[in-house]
Order: sequence, then structure tokens, then C-alpha cells
Amino acid sequence: MKQRFPFTSFPNGWFRIAYSHELPLEGVKPLYYFGKNLVLFRTKQGSPHVLDAYCPHLGANLGYGGRVEGETIKCPFHGWCFNKYGKCTDVPYANRSLPNVQIPTWHVREINGLIFLYYHAQGEAPTWELPQIPELTSREWTQLKQGSQCQINSHVQELHEQVVDIAHFPTVHSDHSTKSQGSEIDGSIWKQYLLSQQALKIATLNLQIETKIEIILYGLGYSLQRYCISGIGKLEFILLFLTTPVNEEELEIHMLISIKSFFSKTITSALTPLLIKTLENEVKKDFPIWKNKLYRTHPILCEGDGEIMRYRYWASQFYSELIEISRGSNTIL
Repeated sequence: MKQRFPFTSFPNGWFRIAYSHELPLEGVKPLYYFGKNLVLFRTKQGSPHVLDAYCPHLGANLGYGGRVEGETIKCPFHGWCFNKYGKCTDVPYANRSLPNVQIPTWHVREINGLIFLYYHAQGEAPTWELPQIPELTSREWTQLKQGSQCQINSHVQELHEQVVDIAHFPTVHSDHSTKSQGSEIDGSIWKQYLLSQQALKIATLNLQIETKIEIILYGLGYSLQRYCISGIGKLEFILLFLTTPVNEEELEIHMLISIKSFFSKTITSALTPLLIKTLENEVKKDFPIWKNKLYRTHPILCEGDGEIMRYRYWASQFYSELIEISRGSNTIL
């Protein structure tokens, strides 16, 4: 991957690692992200936690055969128990616990029916949080519906750069109408506003279809996209586009959608799979590009390319290493 991208495959930030429904009370789930074997478990009190997977005793993987006892996870090999802080709280055949024995832990949040892990190259605590999505608490909106998931050889920063790369829309997506309406930056948050206006003729009706899109990036693993399409009624939906590094070569993509009630429950239910399929098809059009392109540190840009360099400056905050970002790119006017 270093041949294609001059920075680490693992930027700092929050990344999806599981769905809440995948982890029942006292459940245990093995994970592999960021090139590491991890174990996710839910204690008796209901909180999810993540530790490095391997027991410090003799190396058993806690994700395979480990079980939750109260607020601890028990090793399947010799029964050593570890709490949410990774500390050994019990060795069943010894006269005492070993509090100085500890497994590395990870910061975890559960929100909007999803479980997220905070990655930091130096193991530092989170400096920002993910939001509760207000639409999901409203009866007017459907529950998040999961689309397909996939893996691709690329980098999370590359995938989210498409948000500002307006010039690729006509070539890759046959979209000649979507224009940028500007962007805003607030620390770890990037907001991008897009507008599309298209004429549509149905029989004798001449309609003007307008689509407003608000895309909010929370770091490089979480994209919340709000769509509002007006012209024949008003269709509103949100898309969650989530990316998580698996290893240095691959990342995982998850897409979820929620729709505001549109005319009737039947119509809304019928629209959900259609929208998911349409959005997935559009994303897949980018795959051949993402899988085979390399990152140009000094790109030659021209008018109409969008805020690519501004986005890269913003993205550089998520790396502990010093990232070279060209200030002297050739711009053709």
C-alpha cells in the first residue's frame, strides 16, 4: 500500500466494528481490524468492550471460546479473567489475582445501533465524539436498513475524497447536474453541500426535480449523508457510509439507509431496497478507480476540480505522522 499512498493505512478516529444486534448480552465476538486480532464482548451490565485478543498467559485467542462472567471475559484455555480495563481479576487455580497483568484495551462507543472503536496510533484517548442521529428517534423515519458490505483494496481517505471531487461525477456517474454549494470545517467535521436540478418530462407534465445533499464527515470512517429530493412530493432519506481499515491493504465498507415516511408505509417500504440498490450501484462505479489508482501528493489541478487540497489539509489532522501536502500544485486556470 505504501507504493500507492504515502501515509499509514490506519488514520486516527472512530470506525465501525460491529452492529449492536450482533452482540447479545454476555456475547463474545472475534474481530480483525487495523491488522490486529481483537475481541469484542458485552458484559452482564450491557456495555460493549474491546481488548486485544490474545491472553498474556499462553496466547489463547479470547474471541474463540472465551465467555463473559459478570463484568469480565474468561479465557477458554486456563480460565484467567480480565475486566473491561484489561486487568487480570482472577486466576482460578492461584491464590491471588494478577492486577499487574494487563491486556491492551480500546475505546468503544455504541450509538445509533452500531459499535465503534477509536483507533489512535499512540493509544491516546478520543478528542471528539460521534453524534446521535436525531432522525432515528423519530417515528416518521424508518430504522436503519443495512445494505451489502464489501472489502476493497484502497484507503479510507481516498474514498471520502469523492465528496469534494465534483469533476468526476459526469465521467463516472453520468451526473452533469450536481454542483457544489460550498463546504464548512469544524475541527474533525467536514460538511459538504451539493445541489442538483434536473428537468423531467412525464407524459404532458414538465417537472423540475431538485436534490439537496448535505454530507457530513466525522473523521475518515463515518459519513452521514442527508438527501432531500423535491418535485413529486418530497423524498428525504439519510445514508450512512462507513469505512474501516481491515489491514494495510484492505478496508471494509458498510452502507445503511433510513427514509422519512413518503406518502404511505407501503410506498416507503418499497422504496427502501430500491434506494439501497441505486446507491450501491453508484458506489460500485468508483471501485475500478479506487482499486487501481495511486495518490498524487503533487496533483495537477484545474478550475472545477473542487476543494481537493482543502480536504487533504483537513484529513491530515487524523495522522500522528507528518503528512506532506503540496502547497505548490500546478493549477491550470
